[in-house]
Amino acid sequence: MAFGTFNERIAIAVGLVIARFPNARLHLAEGTASTGPTTTPMAIDRLKLLFRSTDGMALAVEETGYGEFGPLRRLDPPPALGPPLDWPIAMDLPEADNLKEQAAYIDPYATVILRAGRGGAEFVFGGNPECADVVVEAVGRMVR
Repeated sequence: MAFGTFNERIAIAVGLVIARFPNARLHLAEGTASTGPTTTPMAIDRLKLLFRSTDGMALAVEETGYGEFGPLRRLDPPPALGPPLDWPIAMDLPEADNLKEQAAYIDPYATVILRAGRGGAEFVFGGNPECADVVVEAVGRMVR
């Protein structure tokens, strides 16, 4: 059985949340590698997604297995969230990882955050205390 891509797994969660809260918008998707720092996108095996509805309610859903999600939770008090993502996005995690490596950023990472940035969606590779986070812009394809 093939596992869904990072974006396909996010799309499943977005569908589940929108089915219950049609006006909710995705603000953040954080993937983690349960085995610790990695250089392989497939090792990002857990997702946590944060949403906000137009009335300000913050919602979270966490992956319990590839493409399988636990119950939707309301976050009270709601956390500060950046701008919503324009979902869906065209770039997926393996492409972002490849761009990062082409730019000579080859250090392991334990987390990948998908968020809205200055120029649209961006992947933030981090969770390694020995090196700085690396940002890959999904639209402009810039690495910093």
